[in-house]
Amino acid sequence: MRTDSRPLKTKKSIKQALLILLKEKDISCITISELAIAAGVSRKTFYLHYRDISEILDEIKNDLLDLFNESVMKERRVGFRVRMLNFINNIVKRVNADERYYALMASSNYAKIIFDPLEDKLKEELIFALDTETKLEQEKKECLVDFMIGGIINSVLKWAKKPDGISTEAQSNILFEIINNNVACYLNNDINGY
Repeated sequence: MRTDSRPLKTKKSIKQALLILLKEKDISCITISELAIAAGVSRKTFYLHYRDISEILDEIKNDLLDLFNESVMKERRVGFRVRMLNFINNIVKRVNADERYYALMASSNYAKIIFDPLEDKLKEELIFALDTETKLEQEKKECLVDFMIGGIINSVLKWAKKPDGISTEAQSNILFEIINNNVACYLNNDINGY
């Protein structure tokens, strides 16, 4: 039995239309009628899928959390570098599969609000990964993780705003190389007692 993909396509169209409108105006100024027209659906169709605009924003945040959950390694016994490489590669594959959607998400005026839950989950994952390899003081660990998250998220946001720039594959390689070669030096120093 085949599942009907039309509801998924409709919801995606509505989410993308909202992200486009958020580039131009505040969420409080966007009407359901305006959003429905931008998405190419009727108001009735909109209400079949969503109660209001804030529900769409919540679903967009959940899409990012799903991206995170599908990208993070389930195996908890592997080290920091393996976890980071796996995470970055999986994120890049998923973003490549739906580049336009994630580019719209990242270039929205609400990008920070959209990405906040992802940052929280990523911080939790990175702290866990660091705990497996180091005995860093909590303060240093949190500073290091905030630095890495800021670099990863800001790099992706910057790339998404200029999709004609660096490819996602190149970005993935650069991000991992920076983390592995530079931040990992700090971790190695901690492990070796320098």
